[in-house]
Amino acid sequence: MKRRTIFYRAVVVVITALLMAIPFATQAPAQTPNPNSPPLRNIVQGYEPVFMAGASAYSVFTTDTASAHQVWYRISGGDALFRQRLRVYQENAGPRPQNQLPPDSARRQELLSNDPTGWFMFPATTGISTYYFDGDHRSRGSQEWQDAFGLKVQRTRYANGNLYELGFEDQESLDDFNDIEIQVVILQPQP
Repeated sequence: MKRRTIFYRAVVVVITALLMAIPFATQAPAQTPNPNSPPLRNIVQGYEPVFMAGASAYSVFTTDTASAHQVWYRISGGDALFRQRLRVYQENAGPRPQNQLPPDSARRQELLSNDPTGWFMFPATTGISTYYFDGDHRSRGSQEWQDAFGLKVQRTRYANGNLYELGFEDQESLDDFNDIEIQVVILQPQP
């Protein structure tokens, strides 16, 4: 009888520990700050900027399930009349349609300024993943964040990844695309 009681107590302790660990195991680890720059090597090609009127977010993604990849990002600056916000999401799925963000449970960071930051990086991982960078603004006196009215994307391809320079616009007139500027790097060997 005593052995059975000890056994049941041990089972309850193990089950309780497993149940308590489930929420932490299902969440992706948060990005970590890094004092270094991403180790991009050898420029292969630079591309002309692409202007996306009406875009409020940008995503980078990988569909290569075998190769490891790693995403780095930082706010590089901005010149804005309004308060700026960057929200970063990570989802283990292919990209969603333009301007559709994943659920809030996939949000990994929120920065409430366009002041330059150091680099943040996600842990290296394999599999299909999409990373979303959402630029918002809030005018003085308003309590509501508003989506960007558009963005500019400049891509540079390197031997071991891509650099994306994003510039969000907070004016409907789409004037300078520099209200919050972000750099995003996805490190992954080119096929």
